[in-house]
Amino acid sequence: MRALICGAGVGGLSAGIALQRAGFDVEVLERAPDLRVSGFGLNLWPNAGRALNALGLESAYAAISVPLKRYWTIASTGEVLYRRDVADWPERYGAPATGVYRRELSNILAAALGTEHIRFGQELVDIRDEGDRVVCVLASGEEAVGDVLIGADGIYSQTREWLFGALPHRENPHHAYRWRGHFRLADSPDVDPEAETEVFGGRAFFGTIPTGDGGAYWFASGPGINSVDDFMATYGSWEHSHVPRTIAASGGDEILPTRLLDLAEPPETWTRGRVTLLGDAAHPMMPDLAQGASQTFVDSAALGECLAGGTAVVDGLREYEERRRPVAYSVVDISRRGMFAAASDGSGGEEVSPISLRYERGVEGVADAKA
Repeated sequence: MRALICGAGVGGLSAGIALQRAGFDVEVLERAPDLRVSGFGLNLWPNAGRALNALGLESAYAAISVPLKRYWTIASTGEVLYRRDVADWPERYGAPATGVYRRELSNILAAALGTEHIRFGQELVDIRDEGDRVVCVLASGEEAVGDVLIGADGIYSQTREWLFGALPHRENPHHAYRWRGHFRLADSPDVDPEAETEVFGGRAFFGTIPTGDGGAYWFASGPGINSVDDFMATYGSWEHSHVPRTIAASGGDEILPTRLLDLAEPPETWTRGRVTLLGDAAHPMMPDLAQGASQTFVDSAALGECLAGGTAVVDGLREYEERRRPVAYSVVDISRRGMFAAASDGSGGEEVSPISLRYERGVEGVADAKA
């Protein structure tokens, strides 16, 4: 059996590993000329850790990641709003929360899959589902043939467009951009090297996560912060916190904005025949719950389980979607609400809802309810 995967991001690579373990010969088609990585760091939660363990990556991932011991929620005035110890999460949830550098994560996934299974510079232009096989037509004029096609090609997925047509995107109603950077912990010694820390001022926030090898990642958002000048005017004034020093430590060329989008209406189904979607192609989500990558790894582990043991492809894809779509869409909904507790849609007021509590209630709780 042969599996084609569109996209060599963390979703495509992890899906490839899962399908190899299920007995498939895997070919990943990536339109970029090399391994694509965006941003600096990730916070992967215990649900992602359990999925990575199921993919046989526990040791490799442990070698590049930082287990988080605490979550801090702090006001820009310096007041500690909330502190959560999470050192017991490996026992409680089967894996720790972790911080990791994106490039290192992609590297271990590609190594586990085998780089010989990735074809770069291969742009998808059409798909044909011929009943007993699926064909990817590439811009080069070549065709790739498989028994199943997984669209792991991100929020602008060509696979999804082939399945359902163009779906409109939706802007984040709370803040338009996520700003990101990377710094050395030694250059900002007030940052806890074993914690995710989020600093809030009004409805703006600035978070940090260690990523290993003495480095850390920061991320920030706020209403009306649409330019570097807006960014510096907001966060440069938080002088009672570590934030101005952390920004200075990362250097001006390390401050990168990303426009925040999801889908106005997520697709009612992910699957048609021998083709299905995974990760951001299926369920792009806002980053305020930090679950995008984690949900993608859970998708991949479930996909491999559903297609293992000689299961008919169409039946296995149906089981995968039935298992994953309700949970993933619940997390999409929680991620849209933002970080504030005043209303279910995150609007009105400035009472912070700590991310560790939102994770436990909204992700571990949802998983238990759907089991």
